[in-house]
Amino acid sequence: MITAEENELLTRTNAGTPMGEYFRRFWLPVCLSEEIPAPDSAPVRVEVMGESLIVFKASDGRIALVERYCPHRQADLFLGRNEDNGLRCVYHGWKFDVEGNCVDMPTEPAADKLKGEVCLETYPCQEHAGIVWAYLGPKDLPVEFPILEFNTLPAENIYLRKSLLECNYLQALEGQFDSSHIGFLHSFVSKGGSGVAVGGISLEGSEAVDSVATTLPKMEVKDTDFGFMLAATRPGADGQGYCRVTQWLLPVHTMIANPPGETLLWDAWVPVDDEHTWVYRITYNPWRPITEKEKYEFDNAGLMPFSVQNIEGSYLPLRNKRNDYLIDRQLQRHYSYTGIKGNNAQDAAILEGQGPTPIYDRTKEFLGVGDIGIAEARKRLLKVAKELQAGTEPVATMNGDLYNMRPIAVFIADDGTPFHEQDEVKKYIYV
Repeated sequence: MITAEENELLTRTNAGTPMGEYFRRFWLPVCLSEEIPAPDSAPVRVEVMGESLIVFKASDGRIALVERYCPHRQADLFLGRNEDNGLRCVYHGWKFDVEGNCVDMPTEPAADKLKGEVCLETYPCQEHAGIVWAYLGPKDLPVEFPILEFNTLPAENIYLRKSLLECNYLQALEGQFDSSHIGFLHSFVSKGGSGVAVGGISLEGSEAVDSVATTLPKMEVKDTDFGFMLAATRPGADGQGYCRVTQWLLPVHTMIANPPGETLLWDAWVPVDDEHTWVYRITYNPWRPITEKEKYEFDNAGLMPFSVQNIEGSYLPLRNKRNDYLIDRQLQRHYSYTGIKGNNAQDAAILEGQGPTPIYDRTKEFLGVGDIGIAEARKRLLKVAKELQAGTEPVATMNGDLYNMRPIAVFIADDGTPFHEQDEVKKYIYV
């Protein structure tokens, strides 16, 4: 159990908070490329870690992320005109380039003198695999961009989605470290009712299906420079151990185990503010393009377990707390354990409902043996936040190659060998 003070420290990410300052040391996703599809397209609001910003694509294709309000009279630059390699405020016509410099003051006689004194706060951006990333931290730190495999793949090998969770980022992140819920929340009433096995781990035709579905896993954590690896090993009916490893890449990235040779999954859980989280999810395949069938199933709570379907024209999931996640009680009685379609919606129903507010009171919980990943993540975050307060910069943010890895496939564990020393784990970690 953690204290109320620790819960407060862990969950607050606005500028000036310990966790907010830590997060700002890392490159994080801030929007999708599709939101700024072309040069001189409309500026877009960006909310990240409590900051209100504007992103726009200039005439020459450069991307700018700037503070939202004009330094003249604090007019909203979302209303601005994106033109001629700059964003012009519609109130008095002051114009700012992608570096935040004021390049035009048509209403000021002494514009030449004043222009050098007025600027917008700007943040460096990079665009990869359909995501716009930004760095909001101190400009003098030698931070590196994370080396992530999907950024090197052809566009057709990647399928990207973004959705909103109406809860604190830590609830979302901790859900990834809880493997024992898979046999319940993401299960089916009967083995025959499912096209896949528990939690999307395909064991079709295996004698281990029922055992894996009903047995609590043995949980182990291996601390690393990039975060940690969390192993959940379940004994199968054949006497072998089926191991599922989750990778946590500091501060907010996770990779979930999939069956060997299947599509891979990467998520980022980025704070919008203290009560909302953007989920960036990439399904990718290093060996072949993502098929149209897979895309349809991913969008429509089909056979793929991590289905996401948003309300048209928004990033709010179709199944959300306003409509009780479209829970179907008949489906719950006869087919799905929850009556909610798609792992993503099932998770959201729990995460957004942990207590009466979007930040739940962790002093009231009672952790069990299956919660070792959650406990270790909290300890790690408290540790790095306090180290930063003491002047020690994060190791991971200075070494982008630490992120050079692939989600670890579900594998049969060798008896007696620590999971992190097995070849089936080491071959996916490239650093």
